[in-house]
Amino acid sequence: MSDMDSTQEIVFSSGQMFLFFLRGLLLLIMPFAGYAYLHRKHGTGFFPMFTGFITVMLILLPRQMVRSMLTPAAESLTGKWLTVWFVGAVFEECGRYIAMKYGIPGRDTLTDALCYGLGHGGAETVMSAVMQFRILYEASAMTGEHLEAYAQQGWLTLLAVTLGQVLNLATHTALSVLVARAVHYEGCKKLLPVAIFLHVLGNFTDFCFDLPGDLLLTAVICAGVYLHGKQYPDGLI
Repeated sequence: MSDMDSTQEIVFSSGQMFLFFLRGLLLLIMPFAGYAYLHRKHGTGFFPMFTGFITVMLILLPRQMVRSMLTPAAESLTGKWLTVWFVGAVFEECGRYIAMKYGIPGRDTLTDALCYGLGHGGAETVMSAVMQFRILYEASAMTGEHLEAYAQQGWLTLLAVTLGQVLNLATHTALSVLVARAVHYEGCKKLLPVAIFLHVLGNFTDFCFDLPGDLLLTAVICAGVYLHGKQYPDGLI
């Protein structure tokens, strides 16, 4: 049977097409819904979120260049993955630190840090939303390499994709609070390497244990950041 005949046998229902659209829509509005809540409840400005979004965009190219230089030198597949994760974590967390210290130096409240995290994580969520709309296009045009896999996706995939991005946003907001403390609190500079380690650990957990491991680690990170903040009852962050 030719590839063309195999493709022609794949049929997407209107329900599946709606789910592809719904996935993209949910991911697209998710960070902005979080910002709307913070703005309504605390009057948070949009600039920290915008700064987080731009920071992610600015590090994309240099991060990829460094990965391209270092990854081939790794001697094993495990080494290659660790290199990719470590380079990504260093660029993201150091970028987060620099943006908070020099891009929004006066924004030192908890809601500012959360808002930055929504922008930082939201950049990834928006890119994932674009991917969902691309799937919708490929399914409607019956073109692409993964049509058969798309045809198997339903409500469970919708829930998994959406929950995965919720966890991603939660992790980024928690790490943003952690790095904000490294920026604004004396004696907290060690929190930057802690954030880098947690970022690498998050990538490892997601890769090895998928959604259940990601859910557990996100809960641990958020709880740890919350408990750490109780040491500073009079602090802003």
